[in-house]
Amino acid sequence: MIYVTVGTMFMDFPRLINAMDEIARTSDEEVIVQTGMAPTKPEYASHFDFRDREEVQSIQSRARMIVCHAGIGALQDALAARRPIAIVPRLKQHREHMNDHQLDLARAVEARGWGRMVIDVAELADLCTSPPPAPTDYRPASTTLINAIHDDIAYLTGAPT
Repeated sequence: MIYVTVGTMFMDFPRLINAMDEIARTSDEEVIVQTGMAPTKPEYASHFDFRDREEVQSIQSRARMIVCHAGIGALQDALAARRPIAIVPRLKQHREHMNDHQLDLARAVEARGWGRMVIDVAELADLCTSPPPAPTDYRPASTTLINAIHDDIAYLTGAPT
């Protein structure tokens, strides 16, 4: 199963929704699309607008691959699921967002080897067939911060780390 999320943005994302719907039409694999407030709805893929976080995490844990926009929350959840990730940033030129900040987030994730950025959605079919490796070395920033604080406290108190 492939899980697709476009986030909670009020702007439509037909470029991604339609590309993944075509993959659902032409493959035997289940595709589930979280459409949010987007008026574009897939015809062949299963879809829903919103679900609670625990349910989305459950879907992601069962997914073979996650295709997501480059919103920080969507990326954090996808990375935590440790599934192969295709990142399709919302772009201003397509009226999917008001600016192109999602390009920066997508590039940062790709540079770390945690997923693959896709600008041309025509690449998604091949990428879904041969996905990138899952992000096995991702650690949430909060974990790093907690560990650093723990180490500092241990140092200051003389406790073993």
